[in-house]
Amino acid sequence: MGTASRYWLLMRIDSFGKCRTEEVESAKAFFLTQFPDLSDREDMPDREIQRQLMQWFQNDDTRRQMAEVCLRCFISHQIQEFCLELEQKFGKNHDFTSLDLLPLVLDSTLRSPRQEMDENRTNSPSVTARILQTFDPDKSKLSTWTVRMVKSDRFLKRFLLEHGIEQVTDWMILSYMNPGRLQRVLLEFDRTPAEINQALQLLDSYHQIYRTQLLQHRKAGEKSRYPDPTASQLRQMGEQLSATRTIFPEQILRELQELAQFLRAERLRTRKGLPLDNSGNPAERNRASSEEDSNEQSEFLAGYHQQFNTCLSQSVKQVIQARFIYLQSKKNQKAQNFLKALHLFHCQGVPMKEIAPQLGLKDQPQVSRLLELKNLRSDIGRRTLLCLRACVLKLAQCYVNPVQLQDLESKVQFILDKEISTEIEKAKKESHIGHNRVMNSQLAATICNHLNSQKEERA
Repeated sequence: MGTASRYWLLMRIDSFGKCRTEEVESAKAFFLTQFPDLSDREDMPDREIQRQLMQWFQNDDTRRQMAEVCLRCFISHQIQEFCLELEQKFGKNHDFTSLDLLPLVLDSTLRSPRQEMDENRTNSPSVTARILQTFDPDKSKLSTWTVRMVKSDRFLKRFLLEHGIEQVTDWMILSYMNPGRLQRVLLEFDRTPAEINQALQLLDSYHQIYRTQLLQHRKAGEKSRYPDPTASQLRQMGEQLSATRTIFPEQILRELQELAQFLRAERLRTRKGLPLDNSGNPAERNRASSEEDSNEQSEFLAGYHQQFNTCLSQSVKQVIQARFIYLQSKKNQKAQNFLKALHLFHCQGVPMKEIAPQLGLKDQPQVSRLLELKNLRSDIGRRTLLCLRACVLKLAQCYVNPVQLQDLESKVQFILDKEISTEIEKAKKESHIGHNRVMNSQLAATICNHLNSQKEERA
């Protein structure tokens, strides 16, 4: 089928954050019916096809829905290809892959939850929806327009900025830089007057030659954005600078690129709100990064402890309530005795053999069978684990990407199970102490708090 399959194969993100290819059979049948002579061609007339699909999509046509599906499939391929390009270009040096990028810009379905949410609530549709809303086949190719819109996506831009990538060329940065701003930046970095003067002369020659000619070309109708300086332009800059120093075109090009890289780093530092000292000192940058990681870790741990306490409290309440309701079905005072024994044991530290006469029971084993502490703790631990696992994974979404989250999901069960078992073991050990027992474990304290709050509610 050649490249025609791009109109019915949908690239999408699955629930694990991975990119999947899905064949949309209805789109395939529709495309092959509407364009029967094109399916086997390798040189697909994409522009004509897309113009026709857009015409159906934008008008009240019976083929509108299927035309949109075909367009969405094509767009999904372009998004994937662009993310792969970004990975090849920057991924190795900036520590990311296309798998980190795709969930930011690729839909999970033909109509993703994010898209629905954005369209209905925030009036900020997904990338795919914005592409379809703004694409004009008479002015651009859909592939070109897709790349342009993906580049402008705020989630993608923020991700790239966080990884030290700003999607503007060196020549655009230099074109927008003015001498006053450049001088202030260089002064902040303690550059010498000679260095500042040389940089200002270099920028002035760049503006007079490169930027002036670029503006002239644009006035003449050329649409080039910021191409590399030509050999002729570099030579003209060299001639202009010859009054103060001898410099060859290759050196001019190198100095311009170094100046642009310096300004790019300064722009990133400013946007991230980093202190000035961090920009030129790798050790300071590492320290800032470590502090940022430490802050994130503290923030996560604070959130985790809060969730742990909430889940434990909920589980204690649910398990005790369920046990109480079960005992209420008995004819004797078991239910009330259960709560009273639980309170004496956990809140007052009374040994079981001393609890027995207070409840009218014969001995300690009867109290032990009434409380069933082993089963009680196991039930609380199991419910806490279920609750905490869901909360931790939800909390972790703020700190890790979908791929890391998938990896975390496989580990979190084991980690939480171990932590909850440790807490239960503490409660078990302190319950074995005879006289002068103080219940300090978090589980015992939570049980006691629950029983006291119940008593206050009944009072």
